[in-house]
Amino acid sequence: MRASQVMVGAAVLALTSMGLAGSAQASSAGAMTASDCDGLSDNDFVGDSTHRTEGRLTATVYTAKITDAYAKGSISGDVQRYDKVWIDRSLNLFTMGSKPGHPSTSTVQQNGGWKQCGPFEATWWNASWNYLETPTVRLQRGGKSYAVRACMRAHNSSTSYCTQWFVDHT
Repeated sequence: MRASQVMVGAAVLALTSMGLAGSAQASSAGAMTASDCDGLSDNDFVGDSTHRTEGRLTATVYTAKITDAYAKGSISGDVQRYDKVWIDRSLNLFTMGSKPGHPSTSTVQQNGGWKQCGPFEATWWNASWNYLETPTVRLQRGGKSYAVRACMRAHNSSTSYCTQWFVDHT
């Protein structure tokens, strides 16, 4: 078992260095590119801060747990080619409390709205791994937190689903 994990890890490392593994691919219909996200380094331990399952897909917001610097979105489950994922990040900061906050969409809208990082479309590679993630967006700045949520749309659907909004805490 350990040898096969090492072999899979080596294969992922090799493919990642060639730019083939798990990278977010922008869809062609007016989608944003990774440069439209906040582009923070993804080098921290992350944890599931909120998620939502609809049908065969689960959208998850992962947040950095040591630096609290960034968040990213993902889809997992039975990922199929052309499924989409994106992460929304509020334009303005929220005051953090003693536990995570979950403002409503109307509250985020009243606080200045949000920007969308994505959508990013699953390739055959993402489908083979049943996973696709977005680039990073900023989570905290100056002792306050942006609100973030992950959204998804299955390739054969016109309906999008999003997690609840997440505001980090100290």
